[in-house]
Amino acid sequence: MEMAPGIPRNCQCGALSIVLTANTSQNPRRKFYCCGAISGPNHLFKWVYEAHLEEFDVLASKQEAMMNDLTEIKQDIVDLKNNMREIKEVIELIKTKL
Repeated sequence: MEMAPGIPRNCQCGALSIVLTANTSQNPRRKFYCCGAISGPNHLFKWVYEAHLEEFDVLASKQEAMMNDLTEIKQDIVDLKNNMREIKEVIELIKTKL
């Protein structure tokens, strides 16, 4: 089953995900996300640790995109202030000629 990276909120069947703890000898006390309704091969299963690592990557890329947007917005503000200054200068020039 192909799933989005990060913390799964829902199974592909639409059920909410839940966190359970494995009690096997191979994975003692290891937490995992699974389908809150049904277990099986076509339903959600993902280790919590792996989901959290993926979520950090998702958040880091979102933060980077937001920082880039912020840089662009700051430059837009500088450009707008320069435009306003130029417009004020033109208005003052027109006032002096009238």
